[in-house]
Amino acid sequence: MSPAGDPVALLQRLPLFAAFEPAALRRLAQRSVLRSHPAGSLLFTAGEPYRGLYVIASGRVRIYRASPSGREQVLHTEGPGQPVAELPLFDGGPYPASAITEEPSVLLFVPRAEFEALYRTDPDVAAAIIRDLGRRLRHLVQLTQTLAFRDVAARLALYLAALADRTGTESADGVVVTLDRTREALSVELGTARESVSRAFKQLREKGLVIEQGRRRLLLPDVGQLRTLARPGERPRYEEDGG
Repeated sequence: MSPAGDPVALLQRLPLFAAFEPAALRRLAQRSVLRSHPAGSLLFTAGEPYRGLYVIASGRVRIYRASPSGREQVLHTEGPGQPVAELPLFDGGPYPASAITEEPSVLLFVPRAEFEALYRTDPDVAAAIIRDLGRRLRHLVQLTQTLAFRDVAARLALYLAALADRTGTESADGVVVTLDRTREALSVELGTARESVSRAFKQLREKGLVIEQGRRRLLLPDVGQLRTLARPGERPRYEEDGG
């Protein structure tokens, strides 16, 4: 069975489950369901009671919010190996946004009830979850520092450098990455306006640090320089827009 169709392999790719003991991981995988969904399948809507987590085996899922008038704001798009609706797994709250498949997709559904039963009966699983929550909290602290002490261009440089580390492909001219978020969704993540993100991309292009090769495909000739640019206090601010 390929990793895309193997529930254990899919779960193991997520940091939360990677630390589980093999027996616990197999138990959770056995209680999860792998299903095919046609394009346009609505997985859940914002405010709906939480049933469980989805992990994408293949295809793409769009996460969005809809205004009362019906206008859709895309938050981000996730692809193979990525979780969808992971946060409510911990607190049992409702789905915070809506999700729909953008293309035919195969998704692994992990029921929250099975996840909860596992950590209530297995101390090793509970310990792994506590460690994961600590990792998430540390990330939030770092994100707060990023928003407080870096301008938009520096935040974007840091984001692109991290994206290169996670999913980049080495080439003769640098590292090639594919943005997994729209400009609007990226502006939400960076804590600024979409226009500020567009200006930051222009600044990085002018410095030769970003070369656009397609709609979302970017070449990063010098990832090390992007990291240097992202360090607060080591370079003059590009813009004083308070973003």
